[in-house]
Amino acid sequence: MTTKNKCAKPLGIYLLTVFAFMLLFVLCIKPMNASNTVFYIIYMIFSFSPAIASLITRAVTKEGFRDMKLHLKLSGNFKWYLLAFGLPLICFSAKFLLPVILSGHADWLGGFTAQNVLSNLFTLAAMSAVMSIGILGEELGWRGYMNRKMEPLLGRVGTCIVGGIVWGLWHLPMDIFGCDGAISDAFAMCGGRMIQLTLFGVFLMWMTKKTDSVFPAVIGHYMFNESQGALANLLYQGNIPENADLGVIADVFEFLPMFVVAAVFMVMLLSDKNRTSKTV
Repeated sequence: MTTKNKCAKPLGIYLLTVFAFMLLFVLCIKPMNASNTVFYIIYMIFSFSPAIASLITRAVTKEGFRDMKLHLKLSGNFKWYLLAFGLPLICFSAKFLLPVILSGHADWLGGFTAQNVLSNLFTLAAMSAVMSIGILGEELGWRGYMNRKMEPLLGRVGTCIVGGIVWGLWHLPMDIFGCDGAISDAFAMCGGRMIQLTLFGVFLMWMTKKTDSVFPAVIGHYMFNESQGALANLLYQGNIPENADLGVIADVFEFLPMFVVAAVFMVMLLSDKNRTSKTV
């Protein structure tokens, strides 16, 4: 049996299992709306479904539970940990702050004192090292298992891109559930987020490839989720009027994180290609 065949079967089992949990989430939307307890239980099962699916697949295929990438591997990789922590913060800082500054309302940013900024940075750093462990529920599956099975089939770049697409689609039921109104409106609202998730998923896959560890992806994933809230809290401490509307400029910068992540990925990709060509 070829390496590709050996990887195709486990990958198929993994994807079928994880998307079966996705179907469970969809089927349980009504009871989730009716009960907070049911919502919490189903939400937690869904959140941990990538890890559960990877464990089920490992058991079914009898491949065992080795090489789950549960090692820090800090030596030579510290820069990637810094990038995983810093890139989401840079992206969302640009998204939230540049429209305010460029529209001539820098005086609204009163919450961004040196003390408040440093306090939030230290809090994020501490929490990313502790609370982000819960994100292993996703990363053990997507970055700790799926990428290893995809690479012999799609190559490194193909794995990162397809893996990012799969990760984005997996969030769709959860995002639709969080939207009020018609399904068509929900899809329209979720469209931009799906693109953003896909591109950031590509970045997280690449981080795992560079470090052979799930922990940079865990930290990056945590920062993707939490840095937005940290920046929003700082903005709320400022002098922003309740009816503030930045108009078109805010809409333009809404998509800035996507372009920044895509640009960083392209730089890393070209850097790797140049390094490879020099060694050949």
